[in-house]
Amino acid sequence: MDCGHNYSVILKGCSRVESLGLRLEKVLLRGRLAIKMALDNMPSVVIYKGKTDSILPILNAFRSEYAAITVLADGVPPTLPFSAIYRDYTNLNPFLTALLSLVPASLWIGEKIYQVCPAGFAEENGVLVITSHAIYFIDKPQGYKDSRWLIIPYGQLSGAPVAAASGLAVTYLDAAGIQNNVFRVEPAYLELVITAIHQARADKQYLTKLKTTCTRCGHTFEDYTDTLVNEPQCHSCGGQYQRSII
Repeated sequence: MDCGHNYSVILKGCSRVESLGLRLEKVLLRGRLAIKMALDNMPSVVIYKGKTDSILPILNAFRSEYAAITVLADGVPPTLPFSAIYRDYTNLNPFLTALLSLVPASLWIGEKIYQVCPAGFAEENGVLVITSHAIYFIDKPQGYKDSRWLIIPYGQLSGAPVAAASGLAVTYLDAAGIQNNVFRVEPAYLELVITAIHQARADKQYLTKLKTTCTRCGHTFEDYTDTLVNEPQCHSCGGQYQRSII
């Protein structure tokens, strides 16, 4: 039987913090103060030990509140600076490295960096970071002490981002409804960014994958939490399913 594993949810961002907190109080075996501290200190790590089936309602709570998360099994990898996880970091210009140096390193836990390029959004200039899990726009408005970031998880995209007259057009669904954002990206970078997003989505690392095994007949299959039909018993023999995140 599934005797329990350690799972880590790295919470990167959420605009509906209060609503998310109320949901988590119902499904997460943590006290109200511990949940509030995690939400107040995003990006933060929530570690949960339990059976895989008990993890699914927790993931649904994050998904329902449009939270940006990364899910890991069996511990949290070392927290590394951006310079250590992006292979072309030394080729970035000083403006971009200055912005990225102010971002908490925990924001990148569990993610692979595909592409980085200068970009603009609204009235600010910043940097687009294309990761295995999301599109990030990072800037630092005048008067701000630290960088700030907008996260667009791939699971919230409405279709593929496309080239627009002034850059990258991204349509996605968040807590406020359908958003249509255009990030200013120079033509020299635009194709690289779109290719990186296509590759990241195709690799599907942003989806949480489950392995399901029948404890009686041994029938095994894999699926993603987004499409899982959460049935407790095997269709073939009636045995109990055992699940693990992979």
